[in-house]
Amino acid sequence: MALVETTKAKLREHFRERETERSRGKIQEWKEAKIYPYEGKTSNPIEINERQVFDVVALNLADYSPEFEKAPSKQQKLILQLVKAAIETGPGALPAILESVVDLPKAKQEELADLLRKTSLTAVINAAKAVTDRLEFLRALQILVFDPESKRQLLERSQLHRIIAQETWIFGEQFNLMNDDEDLSAVLRSHIELLGSDSDDGTARETPAPSAPVLDAEGKAAIVDLMLSCRMPTATDEERRHLVIELKRPSQHLNEDVINQIKKYAKAVALDDRFKHSNVEWDFVAVANRFTKDAEFEARQKDKPRGLVLEVDDPVKIRVWAKTWGEIIQEAEGRLTFYKRRLEYQANDKEALRYLRTINADYLSEEVKERISALDAEQGVTIV
Repeated sequence: MALVETTKAKLREHFRERETERSRGKIQEWKEAKIYPYEGKTSNPIEINERQVFDVVALNLADYSPEFEKAPSKQQKLILQLVKAAIETGPGALPAILESVVDLPKAKQEELADLLRKTSLTAVINAAKAVTDRLEFLRALQILVFDPESKRQLLERSQLHRIIAQETWIFGEQFNLMNDDEDLSAVLRSHIELLGSDSDDGTARETPAPSAPVLDAEGKAAIVDLMLSCRMPTATDEERRHLVIELKRPSQHLNEDVINQIKKYAKAVALDDRFKHSNVEWDFVAVANRFTKDAEFEARQKDKPRGLVLEVDDPVKIRVWAKTWGEIIQEAEGRLTFYKRRLEYQANDKEALRYLRTINADYLSEEVKERISALDAEQGVTIV
């Protein structure tokens, strides 16, 4: 019996070696034909995992798709590039390519999809992709708000605001976007709805309805840029934190007028009984490129964190902050430091500009669009 098991093990090892040699031979064949989409070797752990997943998918195509094997080398090259692009974007995009482009048999599509769902390599790629995307976005944001020409051109509401609304994780992973470019009355409605959804029986709490508009001290219906909200990790899991953000274009400094504006929003909430709730904390933050001297003096108060310009506990728990984009970016990078070190990844301007190519061009300054066009020309990219 032992001899039979030993023989079986030897046979399995033999066939694995044969299969490995055959796979290496096929990949070498693609390299010689100049249709293999990767060049040279890499020590980047993300790319190593991507190549391993690519090889699994591509070799399955070669084995189970007669159309792929019969196709001209130019078409094979295009298909392999599509597979590579799908894996870099996220392996979840592969099934559509396998079905519509390669015409892989349905059973084999399902088998490969199942393999990609289960493999740890796919999980590694997805996780690494999420981190590198964020690192590239942070570098891209630095270009947008710090580049001398870009920060002069970048508009607040129609450009910077629209970009940040899609990347609210920069203020903290725990937050969800509730309001985008709406007035304080809409913020109140969101506040009341969230308290209702937090109740144990799923029914709305006894909270006054927003029948009258919320107005600031000057009687105006203030428009806030963004409102985010999250549950706070506590024993009861009932506490919430709301974050109201006022974005300023890069050319606008954090001056006393900007700080007074965000304070007015906070006071409008504090003085309106409909916002009162013991389990809710509010943070208001104004963000711009730099402080004026007078404003920085206000943001450096004794025994308080830098940037905290107002704090009250009654009738509502409220903190008002003034922060620079440099501080916001540094805090976000700090949360990614561990992953950045493990991945040994440093986003540079080229990666950042490639990332910005995925953003609606209407949200970008002319300077940045010109830099993206120059990069495309350098790399021979044609935009249709």
